[in-house]
Amino acid sequence: MSSTTFPFGMGRSKSIFYFFFIALFSTSLTFQSCSSKMALRDTFSIEQNEVIRNNVISLMKKGGKDYSEMAPEIENLKTTINDQIEYEKERGEKNAKTVEMWDLMMKPDGNLLGGFLSRWENEGKLNGPFIKEVAKVVKSNFDKIIKLEKKKKKP
Repeated sequence: MSSTTFPFGMGRSKSIFYFFFIALFSTSLTFQSCSSKMALRDTFSIEQNEVIRNNVISLMKKGGKDYSEMAPEIENLKTTINDQIEYEKERGEKNAKTVEMWDLMMKPDGNLLGGFLSRWENEGKLNGPFIKEVAKVVKSNFDKIIKLEKKKKKP
């Protein structure tokens, strides 16, 4: 008789063990997602970054034209980018990495978009090989910003 009770008792304790294991595991996942050091994924941000990237590359290809001729288009793009940076800042401290990447992208004395635009303004026109090489680097850095956003947890 005791052999019949033992398996039943083990089965019940296994059920209790599994219940508590699942409850503990679920709670652990909940706390991990709440304590994440990264902002949640934002599809608007991803879409905007992709649109801006495409517009930037399109504009950079016009770097052989006179800056003054392109100034209105450049200023519109800068305004769009500044709006995006402000949006990213408003998403909070957990979005600091994205904001830092944007700041590097727009640094006027840097080697990315900000530096490209400054050089274009100072020189009036840029040459084709320079434009092509910088556009590759700028596109790659936009892709990094987009990839970072896509890696964030879904809300």
